[in-house]
Amino acid sequence: MNRLFAVGIAALLIGGTVHAESVTDTRGTILANEHALGVAMIKRDTPTLERLVADDWTQQDASGTLGTKASFLDAVKTGKLVVVKFKLHDLQVRVFGDVAVVQGFDDEATTYEGKSTSGTYNWMDVWINRDGRWVSVATQITRIAK
Repeated sequence: MNRLFAVGIAALLIGGTVHAESVTDTRGTILANEHALGVAMIKRDTPTLERLVADDWTQQDASGTLGTKASFLDAVKTGKLVVVKFKLHDLQVRVFGDVAVVQGFDDEATTYEGKSTSGTYNWMDVWINRDGRWVSVATQITRIAK
């Protein structure tokens, strides 16, 4: 009986360790994806953006405007959105199985339709693991007043 109990406890501990490692790995993947998004916007690397952003992705800004993947990619491709600098900071990643929520800030030098949109933003991204690949499905972003 004691041996069975010890084996059960060991299995729980090992299972907990494996789970903790997978959460740590997921956090690393999500952080890498967030950084890759910033670099891709600067380089206007739409294939990377297409890979990281889900087809059903939406973005809501402080004005309540809802954007889509198609409108985002179009803005990057056409130069409507120009990103010169994109520095992430104070990121927090929480993992809930196949869903991850990231909250953070970025300092950016950007223009939209030729007008400066540079500043510091706080935002939240929701990532989902679809078919073994993490994709962003929702973003909410707010510019911080100076």
